[in-house]
Amino acid sequence: MVTKKEVAEYAGVSTATVSRVINGVGYISREAEQKVRKAIAELKYIPNKLAGNLARNRSNLIAVLVEDLINPYYMTLVDAMVERANVDNYVVAAFAIKNRDVQRVLEDLAANRVCGIVNLAMFTCDFSCYDVFSEAGTKLINCTADSSMVSIDYRTGMHEAMAYLQRTGHKNVAFIAGLEEWLTQKDARVCCFTENRAAYGFAENDKTILSADYPLSKAYDVGFALAERLIRANEPFDAVLCLTDMMAMGALKAFYNHGLRIPDDVSVIGCDNLEFTPYFQPALTTISVDTRAEGFAYIDYVLGKTDTVTSIPTHLVIRDSVKDNTRG
Repeated sequence: MVTKKEVAEYAGVSTATVSRVINGVGYISREAEQKVRKAIAELKYIPNKLAGNLARNRSNLIAVLVEDLINPYYMTLVDAMVERANVDNYVVAAFAIKNRDVQRVLEDLAANRVCGIVNLAMFTCDFSCYDVFSEAGTKLINCTADSSMVSIDYRTGMHEAMAYLQRTGHKNVAFIAGLEEWLTQKDARVCCFTENRAAYGFAENDKTILSADYPLSKAYDVGFALAERLIRANEPFDAVLCLTDMMAMGALKAFYNHGLRIPDDVSVIGCDNLEFTPYFQPALTTISVDTRAEGFAYIDYVLGKTDTVTSIPTHLVIRDSVKDNTRG
């Protein structure tokens, strides 16, 4: 295996110069940098990142905490983060949080001095090792109550969805939230719906706002179970808003099993605009989130390219899963 010393000899520079090029630390002339990069390429040298991390007391790893690895939304988001991080030679890795056992994962990340942690779980995680991250200069997003540096503007998309349901003559709109009750009450999408449903002429029926235990259970299982519950409740509904597209997928299956036609018998709107939602039958109307902008914003904050809260826009994508009841 090629060593750093061999790279230095090949390029005609010192090993310290090679280290500065690899680690991006310290002054180096453009000519010397070009020689080193040429030597690295021609010798196929693989830098020892661990040694560099130890020297800097931090790694080039950005950790992403995810509860629901099955949901394509999060993987699309991680993909955008990888794209952005690659530009600056940083690595993004997803860590699954099972049964909310976040403390063990955080302790491992503290031991490895990661440069940033992006928490995509449904809960913040004020933790005992906060001082370790603080001393190491680790950037934290959504880990504590005051570290939410990226905000998704769900209200814009929700208002568009509600206005569309109003224009198409819907009155009894249910909401498959799927979250635990305490999370449902905090969710921006649910809050926007409950605060504005009367203004859009919708019935104010809290019995049709349905909670469950997502993300402890899979989103499509939750959507299916809550649609079944909604049908059995015998409460009137002519449209259903779903917290995510994956919940909408489960709900569509339940409605189909009960002989309900979409959108003739009930209209359905999802949220996330996953890549495959145009291939639902019928194609799913959904609130689109700019996941690329969201992923880029997380990386930009971790790498110090911005220090202000970034708002991510949403908008309604109209397809075939909503019926226009105003037509004769």
